[in-house]
Amino acid sequence: MFRLLRVLAFAGTLAAAEPFSRSLAPADFAAAGLGRLTSDELSRLDALIAARGQPAPAVVAAASAAERAPVAPVRRAAPAAEAEMMESRLSGEFRGWEPRGVFALENGQRWQETGGTTYAGPPLSAPAVRIRAGALGAYWMRIEGVRLEVKVRRVDAGR
Repeated sequence: MFRLLRVLAFAGTLAAAEPFSRSLAPADFAAAGLGRLTSDELSRLDALIAARGQPAPAVVAAASAAERAPVAPVRRAAPAAEAEMMESRLSGEFRGWEPRGVFALENGQRWQETGGTTYAGPPLSAPAVRIRAGALGAYWMRIEGVRLEVKVRRVDAGR
């Protein structure tokens, strides 16, 4: 892989001798609107690109997606204490939520919506809730009778 990158870098320096505008396929040249530039403007564009030391697009296109190694996402495991699920009920009647709205639970905890979402539904009388820890310190609340989860954070003083 690194050998291929070195070859591409060397080819890029060789291709830099050819102006950028001339290295493009005619269709790409037209699609970029470069045909509307005067010859002085086109020369200035070529000079700016050459000064940045960027390889010609044909050299960059030579590295296919198959030659690039996929990057695996980094996942952080939740701490053992936070991995448990907490269950309670909402106090009173539930009709939905809005961004930054606060949910009061029967156990005294208060949780605030942090995902910037809105939900409106039929009234539910003190529905059960489950709050679980997610990735990167996020928490998700599932409300009985609602098919969506809402991203929340605890806002009461008990934390």
